Amino acid sequence: MRRINISYAPPGVVLARPLVDERGAYVLASGQALTPAVRERLWERGFRYAYVESLGFENLVVHEPLEPQTFMRARQLARQLMDGARTAAASLEVPVQELSDLAADACEELSRIPAGRGFLLYPEWGSVMDKRIAFAVNAGVVAAMVGRAMEGVEAARHLFTAALLQDLGLWRVERTPDHVAVSREMLRPQANVSALVKAIVAQHHERLDGSGYPAGKTGADLHPLGRIMSVVVAYLELLSDGVLPHEAQEALMAGAGTEFDLDAVKTLMRYVPGYPAGTVVRLSGGRHAVVVDAGAPGLNRPRVRLLPRDFWRAGEEPATEEDLERARAEIEELDLAGLYTMTIEAVLE
Repeated sequence: MRRINISYAPPGVVLARPLVDERGAYVLASGQALTPAVRERLWERGFRYAYVESLGFENLVVHEPLEPQTFMRARQLARQLMDGARTAAASLEVPVQELSDLAADACEELSRIPAGRGFLLYPEWGSVMDKRIAFAVNAGVVAAMVGRAMEGVEAARHLFTAALLQDLGLWRVERTPDHVAVSREMLRPQANVSALVKAIVAQHHERLDGSGYPAGKTGADLHPLGRIMSVVVAYLELLSDGVLPHEAQEALMAGAGTEFDLDAVKTLMRYVPGYPAGTVVRLSGGRHAVVVDAGAPGLNRPRVRLLPRDFWRAGEEPATEEDLERARAEIEELDLAGLYTMTIEAVLE
């Protein structure tokens, strides 16, 4: 199965995985075609991507970090918080119990993911709001994974919660560096938001060497969970800017011990492979491929499946049996761990 942007789904492409809402109820069953009318209705209901059948993706096992209904709950709650931050004239109303319940459920699901298996991050597709929602959920997922491994279950819940709150100030300022102070001020009157969550929000852009913002705090003054979140946010921001995952992880390692907490960087690389199964890439030489196995943790040399040269895009299918046979003959799996002359040049999906 292949993940595609619903707004660009080719007419008639067939759903490979059912779509469910925040209650777990089926919205569209697998095997259904994504017609233009269906795509429009799904978009209105908050769906930004779907998994579809595609040539070369047969029997591909793809993992996401959260159950579909849990992601939709997180998406819905993040949107509610962002709408409040964007439109509220005074203090923000934080649904603390709902946020706490979501964090507990999400962290329980994340605890089942073994180190090195990998998962697709949620795509930043759609509007500015959509992109910020995906970033917030990804930050919560990755920080919770790292935090649980380093500090335990409660730490993971605090980190997941903070991820949905820490960038709310972006909706009220023009200069990005100012958003942390605004987010802190929005949360200040929220007595039911824990002090640890507020500390993470305050420190998620700080650096060990004092080069971060807003306070320029250094190592001893930073909370361990703040250190974790600063690593996670830095990594995800690099990905959002188009930096390749292996280059983003190399950048973190280059700053480990000076800018970033070394243990947090190592733990992120162990639990969050740069190229999880389902990632579509372009290789040196111009061939397109899909990752079928992330490979050894930290190595970022996955096993890939070469896609047909003329039919690598979603929805492209050979018109004749002869063309199909020729296309299938071009599908081949390669282990990049043993092919050091071949590199990943771009992530396409």
